[in-house]
Amino acid sequence: MNNTVTKRRQIFIKKDFQGRFILGAFALILLAGLCSALLIYWMTGGDLQAQSQSAHANIVNAAERLGVSILIGNLVAILVAGGIAVSTVLYASHKIAGPLYRFETLCQEVGDGKLDTVTHLREHDQLQDLALSFSNMVAKLRNRRDHRTRLIAELNRQIGLYALNNGDALSETQHHAVAAMAALVTDLEKLEK
Repeated sequence: MNNTVTKRRQIFIKKDFQGRFILGAFALILLAGLCSALLIYWMTGGDLQAQSQSAHANIVNAAERLGVSILIGNLVAILVAGGIAVSTVLYASHKIAGPLYRFETLCQEVGDGKLDTVTHLREHDQLQDLALSFSNMVAKLRNRRDHRTRLIAELNRQIGLYALNNGDALSETQHHAVAAMAALVTDLEKLEK
């Protein structure tokens, strides 16, 4: 039985899922930054153009300089905000992708008949309710398996006792029927293992 909670060493567990999640968040930040830069450039460009005609000659290039400054500022902001967003999204998606990966492995184990598996997630992982439901399901399956095993053992014992106590009094047909039932019980025992 695996009762230990292990610390994950891999950050990218479901690379496709986490990658799409990160790219979507980063694209949204990039779009917001570019819209901000274009809006500021559009709003201030006309005012600076009008001022340049009535003021000093070196203000003529102010719109271009302002646009470049806004673009550089937004690129820096996008990189900083993008880095923060990527790490935040990676951390948040890890809290989902990690448990999903754990459930995949647990489903494989349960499918292979290992009903002694225990579902443990870290305290702040998502899908805690699913983990509890999964643990309850595995416990019910384990109880049913154990009950079937006890019933099969009792059936096997009863067949053996019947054959032992009534062996001489049984007809050949009855001997074959008891032998067939014993073979079926043996097959059932094999299925349980």
